[in-house]
Amino acid sequence: MRLGIAQIDTVPGAFDETVERMVAQSHRAAEQGVELLAFPLAALAGVDVVPFSDRISYMRDVADAVASLSEHLACPAIVAVPMDLGDAEGFYEVLLVEHGEVRPLRMMSHLHGQPSPGGSRDSDVPEFDFGGLHFALALSHADLDDLDDYDYDIDAVLFLSGYPFAMDDPSSAMGADLEGARFVDDARTMQAWLAGVAPVGGYGDEVFSGSSFVLAPSGDLVASAPAFEEALICADLEAVAPELPVPPLAPEVFDAPFHLWQAVSLGIHDFVTKQGRSDVALCLDGTLAAFVLAALASDALGPLHVHVLVGASAGRRAPSCRELVARLRVDHVDAVGRLGDFDPRDLDELQLAALAREHDAVVLSSLDKTALALGVGVGAVSAATLCPLGDVYRSDVLDMAHVRNTISPLFRRVRLASADVLRLPMPDGSVRRIATEREVTALDEVLLGYIEYDRPLVELAADGADVGFVDAVLRAERSAEPMRRAMPPVLAMSSHTLDDARFPLGVRWHDTHLDQEQAALDLLGRREAPSDQSQRGHEGDEHAPMGADIDGTLSMLRDFAEQGGFIPSDFASLMSSHDEDGGPAGHGVDAMGWMSPFSEN
Repeated sequence: MRLGIAQIDTVPGAFDETVERMVAQSHRAAEQGVELLAFPLAALAGVDVVPFSDRISYMRDVADAVASLSEHLACPAIVAVPMDLGDAEGFYEVLLVEHGEVRPLRMMSHLHGQPSPGGSRDSDVPEFDFGGLHFALALSHADLDDLDDYDYDIDAVLFLSGYPFAMDDPSSAMGADLEGARFVDDARTMQAWLAGVAPVGGYGDEVFSGSSFVLAPSGDLVASAPAFEEALICADLEAVAPELPVPPLAPEVFDAPFHLWQAVSLGIHDFVTKQGRSDVALCLDGTLAAFVLAALASDALGPLHVHVLVGASAGRRAPSCRELVARLRVDHVDAVGRLGDFDPRDLDELQLAALAREHDAVVLSSLDKTALALGVGVGAVSAATLCPLGDVYRSDVLDMAHVRNTISPLFRRVRLASADVLRLPMPDGSVRRIATEREVTALDEVLLGYIEYDRPLVELAADGADVGFVDAVLRAERSAEPMRRAMPPVLAMSSHTLDDARFPLGVRWHDTHLDQEQAALDLLGRREAPSDQSQRGHEGDEHAPMGADIDGTLSMLRDFAEQGGFIPSDFASLMSSHDEDGGPAGHGVDAMGWMSPFSEN
């Protein structure tokens, strides 16, 4: 059975244009003998949910688009569509469109009561037959985990990824980072073909890097699409694991900074063009991030569509800014300079807004994630519509600049200048200057641990970092929360943006659990026995530490809940049986519908 993957970049909501492009891809695939063509999850309708008030009309247009596809596709195809089930995060159905008919694969699997391996529950992973093969359909890593853990009798898996590129998740790069991703192990564990169907392009503030692939049951790569480009790839799948007649393809060598550069560049391009615009405006303020942003914008849209203000805030780096402008061959103007007691950054923003209005341009901010986290480099005024580097740490910006210079010597020198110096208020009232690459890397490691990996103060300090420094970083991050909420959206390049790590406004609490080493170890679950036997709490000892009992109780309740302990064992039968009034019958369900062996309290 010949499988095709059409990796295309589409405009969400432009249904007529998208259907036309999908039909054209199906004709190309049919000419290459493709029997089943898989489109990415985002192809037809994107990844964002429209407001509830628009959903009825939106779903009608989605249905019309599917009907048009069923009439005009040149070969059977897999198409994902959003469904309105009242869920704020949305839900995707996956359709098999074949010879004028449409089969909802997830719904049909559910209605047929497809048993899971072992018969213990209904399978959450849809299965279907096509072309003599038995397929499973995965839409998440959790689905792949199920296929790994249970003995499904399948020949091939279609993984329709909905994960945008994130620097801290190797699997989000799909086939571009097979060495770091999970998929080779998945194919070998399942002993099945694994086709990764990846979106490509910018969808809102998320960027998908493409790199669709097909892996044989042995884990060998047999087909691969490039990153950040549209492509059509094909592979012949067999019911029996093949002896490959030719050497398998060699996976790409993943270069993280270069991949990040391409992701941000594509994100800028699609954010601008999918809104029907063509130009951007930005300010060169002397920071390295601004230099990198100017180069990214030029790569994304071309130099004729980039308009640069050499800001008054650039100070002594203004000549370097003009030199970069000349190398990029982009349009530029000089700021008027200082005016009274106004902050130069605010004056730059006002002039940038005027420049953007003149060219109908989208205004880009050059603030990076490190600056946004600490609330530095931000004036009282902002004209920006998008902050492309707002989810990229400064240390990563440095790496990107080094990589860009290896392609062509665009920057005279890649280094941090005086404009890049960060001033961090310390607990003792002093101010610490963060000026070198090493210091910036140490700062970013603290922020990365706190934001991306949800590590509390006590864990970050346990790594050997200076306690005062870690405490100061987290206090600065908390203080900058109101400022960040007034900033424009960022291009998401990690699994946790600063917006995902929001702290509630008005809460004055700050983590101070560093006073006692033992309390910190208890909180981490790495409890160490005291060296003095007399300090140990014994069972039944009235002087045993109460904190340990509370910790243990809360941990037990958390584990109990996560393992379904609050749902009765006969939950399925309770849901299927009803009393005469139509309500649920049986013990364990009270009049309020509380399905638990415990009371509401």
